[in-house]
Amino acid sequence: MEGGSVHQALRVQQGLPVYAPPSAEFIPFLYTPLYPALLALLGAVFPLGLALGRVVSVAAFAAACAGAWWIVGREGKPRAHQLAAVGLMCAGFVFTYRFYDVARADTLMLALIVWGLGLWRHADARPGRAALAGLLLALAFWTKQTAALFILAAGVAGLYLVFRAARRRRALLALATLVLVIAAIDGGGALVGARATGGWLWNYIYELHQTHAFNHERFTEKSWGMLLHAAPLVVALLALRGGAALTSVARAARARRWPVAADGAVFWGIIAAAALLASALGYSTQWAEANAFMPAVWFGAVFVAVLLPVGRGEPLALALVGLQLGFSLLVEPRYQPIQRDGARAGLSESYAWQDPWRTIPTPAQRRRAASLRAELSAGPPVFALHHPMWPLLAGGDGHVGAMGIHDVPPEHRARVEAAVREQLDRVAYPVLWFEGPPPAWLRGVVRRRYRLERRVRGDDRVRPMTGFMSDAGMVTPYRREQLRYVPRS
Repeated sequence: MEGGSVHQALRVQQGLPVYAPPSAEFIPFLYTPLYPALLALLGAVFPLGLALGRVVSVAAFAAACAGAWWIVGREGKPRAHQLAAVGLMCAGFVFTYRFYDVARADTLMLALIVWGLGLWRHADARPGRAALAGLLLALAFWTKQTAALFILAAGVAGLYLVFRAARRRRALLALATLVLVIAAIDGGGALVGARATGGWLWNYIYELHQTHAFNHERFTEKSWGMLLHAAPLVVALLALRGGAALTSVARAARARRWPVAADGAVFWGIIAAAALLASALGYSTQWAEANAFMPAVWFGAVFVAVLLPVGRGEPLALALVGLQLGFSLLVEPRYQPIQRDGARAGLSESYAWQDPWRTIPTPAQRRRAASLRAELSAGPPVFALHHPMWPLLAGGDGHVGAMGIHDVPPEHRARVEAAVREQLDRVAYPVLWFEGPPPAWLRGVVRRRYRLERRVRGDDRVRPMTGFMSDAGMVTPYRREQLRYVPRS
């Protein structure tokens, strides 16, 4: 997926169409285009590659942490509560399969949402700040469509702010400004983009998503079980604070006076609910991974920090946060045994001590990766269906990948597969790399035109450290061989 981001950025740099009919050369990710466009822009100054993509993600995460710190401080909370928000965001790194720093759009999208919502919460009926908040939220949508749920939540939370505002007319003007800015950038941009691409932009960012299967069991059960399993002490804290909140609401109802201090909890409670929904929906979509839980982790962290009491009950609440941070540092949650065997039988197998080498490459892994990179860089053009970055390292312009082929409808898939077969039939690529045997639709031409030259097994393979095929991203370790083919003649 990281290689796909860089490949798309390269297409932007070269002035080639991105949202165009699927072809043997390229099928875009089903995301909006801001992240690869930013990489393309920065790539005019710095080398375009995985390192640049990861620097953008690391910078975005730092910005998000700064945003969470600012948000909690603006709610009048002490430094310990600000530290709790940032700490809980960091604590979700392993649970979300280590996606914070990779060359993907998720982290940049969430950083834009953090600052957009923070500015909106404290717009204080000022249209100028509301316009800036709308700009950031609109850009978040153009980074990844998941932001749409947060835009809706911002509207709901905005109605609450209007209801609570002393200057209601100015608050309504600020809300209208937010809505108009987002509508102009996102709605207008979608119309212009669809027109410029002959409808393909809308096809990729919306219509093709509707063809993906939806896993109802993940949405109704597994998502919530995984969150509870990974953050039991935060859930305990929320249960305790929930009881206290109900008591406060009862007192406010009797006094007929809603406390101003509760406004932040209501606003960020609405946002946290939207984040939980976004994560559950994302994780329930076909081919989803646990990076879908990043919104729930980040905005759950902000909500918990805002909800922490000051004074009475504060030591216990901060102790639970500290225990959760220690738990996340020492223990890696693995929910699959509970799903397979039930909570009672699978609980003991569902946690493991943290192994830093599941996150940090060992010296041996670095040597193997450097050796492969040198081989690819010095060699001829490469066809690597499962690794979009490998053909770019070999000096080519890239080609369609397995993920893109699976994303498009059968009629387009058949046409793309036929075009790829034609390329291999005329030996357009002197080297082929596959994860496991070639797919069925390629086996005939590979058998006819190529021979197996190398078989790489076990620890000799070069694999990603995050997501599919990595040990860190697989409940059952990925074992398939890497196969290198060369022409028969």
